Amino acid sequence: MSELRQIEARIYNEDRIEELLEHLDCWNIMTEQHGILYVAGLPEGDNPRSVQIKNIESLSVNIRSKGITGSIFDLVSYIIFGSETEQERKETLSKSKFWICNKLNYPEFIDEFYKVTSDIQTPVKGYNDWLKKASKKDREDNGSNVLLSNEYINDYQTVPYYGWYKEGLSISTQKCFQIGIDVNTERITFPVHNKHGEMIGIKGRYCGKNKEIEDKYKYLYLIPCNKSIELFNLHRALPHILRLKEVIIVEGGKTTMFLTQWNYPNVVSIEGDSLSPMQIKLLKDLGLDIKYIFAYDKDKNAEYVKKEASKLTGRMKYGIIDLENNLEHKDSPTDKGKEVWDNLYKNNKYKI
Repeated sequence: MSELRQIEARIYNEDRIEELLEHLDCWNIMTEQHGILYVAGLPEGDNPRSVQIKNIESLSVNIRSKGITGSIFDLVSYIIFGSETEQERKETLSKSKFWICNKLNYPEFIDEFYKVTSDIQTPVKGYNDWLKKASKKDREDNGSNVLLSNEYINDYQTVPYYGWYKEGLSISTQKCFQIGIDVNTERITFPVHNKHGEMIGIKGRYCGKNKEIEDKYKYLYLIPCNKSIELFNLHRALPHILRLKEVIIVEGGKTTMFLTQWNYPNVVSIEGDSLSPMQIKLLKDLGLDIKYIFAYDKDKNAEYVKKEASKLTGRMKYGIIDLENNLEHKDSPTDKGKEVWDNLYKNNKYKI
């Protein structure tokens, strides 16, 4: 059996079709035909039954509104990588495979290179057993991720990372964000919490010396969660957002750590570069009197930031646009230090 077929069989046997659709930001996820068929709407579509996946080992897929039939890899290629033609989907097959394995924590299927260098042959201890016991009602049906038990929390201790300390991230800040080290995977770890401060996942940032891993697998979820229904750091930032009547929205968790250290505690991260429907709801729930400031990475131009901000209708929205070229390439707004960030915040903030 090929690896692609093994991945499909594993998703089927572990009953993770719904979870995969959640990661894809599909909506109206439900089963029909006594559980034989999963249906859902495309992330930006208006047809609630556009996506159809047969609940069988081969997981055959039909995107009815687009005339696309194939596999779950074709579904990911279309939604995530915008591959509309059959040829384009073939060209993005390896990317789709990696995307699925990353989201569902199947590192042993990523490639031989990853298996050898990371020394991981199986998922995190007990992961599959824990997932099988998790009720679907504990997931997005109730707008929440599954909470981690103490067994998983205790596996990841707080150990500040010297490399980040040299970059300026203080020991106290690292302790606040519970930074740790996973020796087996050579990754800096930090927990992910829901809006109530309950731990739901563990994210790992590669800190080894292999450039290929750094380029291809910089971030992986060692214990995965559905990040699209959360805002990283919201549980810490919420009282400051309500006090300051302002929220700063960034792309990555590390950026929230630096901004918190620099006395900008009203910051949340979307852990990506595109707001999901649930993240939009979380932001809107903050209130009509909140000012929303988008501080995306340098490679996102003003038009992109404006498009993202437009998802928040009826709100006061500002974008930090680096017209002075303080940043370079794909820099985050904190990569050049506090002085540059302060200048961006004070002098490069525009209403959008």
